[in-house]
Amino acid sequence: MAGKTLILLCDNYPLSAREFFIDDEMRVIAPQFEKVIIYTASTDTGERLNRFVPDNAEVVPFSTQKLEAGKLKSIFRIFRPMFLRELAFAFRKLPVRYWVSAFKIMYVDIHRATNLKNDLLRLYADSHINLNDSVFYSYWHDYKALALAMLRCERGCVCVARAHGWDNFANRHNPPYLPFKRFILSNLSKTISISKAGKEYFESYVGGCGDKVAVSFLGKINNRQPLLAKSSDEILICSCSNLIPVKQVDRIIEVLSMLKNSNLHWVHFGDGPLRAELEAMAQKMLSNVKYEFKGIVPNSEILDFYASRYVDLFINLSSSEGIPVSIMEALSAGIPVVATNVGGTAEAVNNQNGFLIPADFNSADVAQTITNYLNLNTAQQQQYRKNACDFWKDNFEAERNYGKFAEMLKGLKSEEN
Repeated sequence: MAGKTLILLCDNYPLSAREFFIDDEMRVIAPQFEKVIIYTASTDTGERLNRFVPDNAEVVPFSTQKLEAGKLKSIFRIFRPMFLRELAFAFRKLPVRYWVSAFKIMYVDIHRATNLKNDLLRLYADSHINLNDSVFYSYWHDYKALALAMLRCERGCVCVARAHGWDNFANRHNPPYLPFKRFILSNLSKTISISKAGKEYFESYVGGCGDKVAVSFLGKINNRQPLLAKSSDEILICSCSNLIPVKQVDRIIEVLSMLKNSNLHWVHFGDGPLRAELEAMAQKMLSNVKYEFKGIVPNSEILDFYASRYVDLFINLSSSEGIPVSIMEALSAGIPVVATNVGGTAEAVNNQNGFLIPADFNSADVAQTITNYLNLNTAQQQQYRKNACDFWKDNFEAERNYGKFAEMLKGLKSEEN
């Protein structure tokens, strides 16, 4: 079997509450490998919220401060051919006003990636890993993916990386630039985009990727029965995201303030730097709405909530996305979704299981969309709910999606095999 050892590179899993979506993936793919090494940038020893860790896994934290050290000593790296080629690519792509910023981004990333690659080689030596019988897998398409691309250039081992949203779409950044994408895409064994939209964006961004990019949807495990029948007159709307600008939770508050229902209840799962600001906004604008900011809770509690409470709608008004796992969770619970048509969201939400709205939406139009749905008769609403659950089963059921993904990983060969 190819890849008896899986080396997973991530930022937080399993030492904090973040990257919760890795839990389901590890439940499915870890048993396919003899050993799993989780190489995580987190050193958090706080509340882990019952994170799943495979029995065959070893968790190895690495120091991001160490990766940052000695930047001035790395000045010689700007004369490497890969750096000069990337510099030329960035200068062609970007207006002159962004050139200095792009150079700094490139310099930081090549420094971090080189140090991480060297760390991985030390890990390989200390752990007695057979490089030709291992899979190095970065969960993000960032400097960790660059480190793996460099590692594969040196050692020929199997190296892959997922691409999601912020690490896939340059237009989410200022400047609108993601470093070393051509090098990473060309030199990894495979890039795995979580959406078709992400793959298409990479192809346009670098001018073609050949067969180097595959699409593999994320997924959600949910064995709970969806609630299809409503037993009260409460209208419950849920959202789930980090409280950061790109998620536009302030726009959700705007929309809710325009609804005329007197029995409206909004619950938001997730936390972030904008929480105090958004709570103040909600207090000011949602006098007609009962609302709760739940903060970060175990993922199982979210699914239990959806299974025990009739949630009328799930709402996501992000300005950019990959395909949100939060939407997959809602669909798995039979909850219709109102979401902006950004990134790969249209691959999860359609007019059978919810409502796609333009990225440049008008809040009043979204409020009217919600009102129109709430005015549908019971049979029509139940059909939306059934369609939502069926779509999850057909497209985002975790055991199937991650099972296929594990087979893809095991099928990749090192250059020396």
